[in-house]
Amino acid sequence: DEVAILNRSRRVRIGMRAFPYLMFAPAFILIMSISVIPIGYAIVQSFFRSRTLALGRFVGLQNYADYLFTSNGIGSVVNALVFVGGTVLIAMPLGFALAVLLSKPIPFRGFLRSVLILPWLVSNLVGGLLWGWISNPQYGLAPWLLAQIGVVLPNTISNPAGAMGAVIVASAWAAFPLVMVFVLAAIQTVPTELTEAAQIDGASPWQYFCHVTFPLVRNTTMMALILTSLHAFKSVDIVLVMTGGGPNGATETMALRVFNEAFRLLNMGVGSAGAVMIFAINILFTIAFVRV
Repeated sequence: DEVAILNRSRRVRIGMRAFPYLMFAPAFILIMSISVIPIGYAIVQSFFRSRTLALGRFVGLQNYADYLFTSNGIGSVVNALVFVGGTVLIAMPLGFALAVLLSKPIPFRGFLRSVLILPWLVSNLVGGLLWGWISNPQYGLAPWLLAQIGVVLPNTISNPAGAMGAVIVASAWAAFPLVMVFVLAAIQTVPTELTEAAQIDGASPWQYFCHVTFPLVRNTTMMALILTSLHAFKSVDIVLVMTGGGPNGATETMALRVFNEAFRLLNMGVGSAGAVMIFAINILFTIAFVRV
């Protein structure tokens, strides 16, 4: 009897220790199957000449060389950096400013919060189509409105700078609500005691922002910056729908080049090499931002 009791208690202890791992197992298996395993396979496939998902002939680093030094490879890297930089430079200040504004007791604050978050909820594909129509030089709303006040927009179809500007604006429009939501949530956690103390000390709104608000929301702002840049780096749909990478490759980003190589030209090895480079750049960006 004593032996049976000991065995039973031992099984109970083992079961209690294993229970958390059993609860975690489904999520772990899901993450492994949809994230870790595909990334690992893409890294392996980047060293093989493949036209399907099956591994072909081993070619070493040739796929990386083909990606970088043929068919606008270096240009796609530069375009990606310009695209990400432009998106961040517009989305971050805009989202931050709107978050500060919406944290104040202004009229229709709830309605404005609901409306301003809509670009984040809309599919990037739909957003790209919308901004493609708005910026179209022939029938677009933006060129027509600006023409009424004597401002002529660059042609977003034939002008490289105009095309890149259009896709950056569309990307920033889709990205700023994420920044706004993150920063607004952080601002609302600022203790009221600090606000009251700053008011008693006679701090100006600018001094309050610089010495109270921003230091407390800095980490959240940095997280929003990381997520915005990572999302822009892997964005394909906006550029694909609006310009298709044109004119003459002026808006072809790294992610779009990966899409073209893998799914249009069926160069899976070259596409995997490009995807691995995007993954590595994202990791480097994240490490750099975290250390700032």
